[in-house]
Amino acid sequence: MVALGKLEDPLVNWFNSLSDPPVAIVSDFFLGWTQRLATRLQIPRITFFSSGAFVASISVSVWNNVEKMQCLSELEFAHLPGSPTFKEQHLPFLFKHYKRSDPDWKFIKDGILANTKSWGCVLNSFDALEPAFIQWLKTYVGHDRVFTVGPLSSIGTERVNSDSDQVLTWLDKCPDGPVVYVCFGSQKLLRNEQMEALANGLEKSGIRFIWVVKLGTTRQQDEGFGVLPDGFEERVASQGLVIKGWAPQVLILNHKAVGGFLSHCGWNSVLEGIVSGAMILAWPMEAGQFVNTRLLVDDMCVGVRTKVKDLEDKALAAVSNGGSSMKDLDRFVEELDQLKMI
Repeated sequence: MVALGKLEDPLVNWFNSLSDPPVAIVSDFFLGWTQRLATRLQIPRITFFSSGAFVASISVSVWNNVEKMQCLSELEFAHLPGSPTFKEQHLPFLFKHYKRSDPDWKFIKDGILANTKSWGCVLNSFDALEPAFIQWLKTYVGHDRVFTVGPLSSIGTERVNSDSDQVLTWLDKCPDGPVVYVCFGSQKLLRNEQMEALANGLEKSGIRFIWVVKLGTTRQQDEGFGVLPDGFEERVASQGLVIKGWAPQVLILNHKAVGGFLSHCGWNSVLEGIVSGAMILAWPMEAGQFVNTRLLVDDMCVGVRTKVKDLEDKALAAVSNGGSSMKDLDRFVEELDQLKMI
């Protein structure tokens, strides 16, 4: 985050070399320093939150009181809707490393807080999913330029390749609904004892499953991470499908044979699970995943199948013509068009 901030001067030079320079900056929430860049260039900056409004609200609340929050084992957010409480290990870990006297950490803190000082915010969420937190964020920033344009994964389509064909062919042979899809994202590596327990549970359950396994490097495997139990794949060959590496998650979740999703609850997985209508079994591990789980389990109660179906319909409606997310996307484009006139 600090290293990317060194791009500020080169970007100013690039901007000043153009005869028709950009009228706005859209930048990720990790790049809060671009707010200062926008000020130097005298153009608006829009923050893109790949997460939802709940995580964004928690983040700004933590970093506004970071030194006090660091000392607490349990953090209360009485000012937020529902007055949520979290253990410190269940929040994005970055704030725990903050050092007041360190200029790099001051840079990071200032950047995170600058996100809500930007001209506008775009979130990969939709109104029906977290209306209270979307409204809180609008109130906090003091304007209505908070655009919820998700789920973005439902606007595009996922490419089908030979690997996808193999998975879909396997699913086509299954009856409707009994397959559990197991995936913990592209980053998290399970400890070997977790791998063994999960493999044992899947095998003994007798359920059909697809398990996307992230294998460790040789060093990580030597340290006790990312190793499948010996003989597991052979024993479950007629029951499940083990995928090592990338998997066409959207296609899998939307297949009629898939009825359950064991997930780490990363935000993209949450949205893709909701859109598919699959029952989500939450296993949060790090970052904003515990906050996302709180939203799903306590606020939305989507552990109940009828609720999942209802939220699926609302998610699809949001990105359809005339839906709330499409309206916000149109409103966002109109706002950008107006900037060209200034």
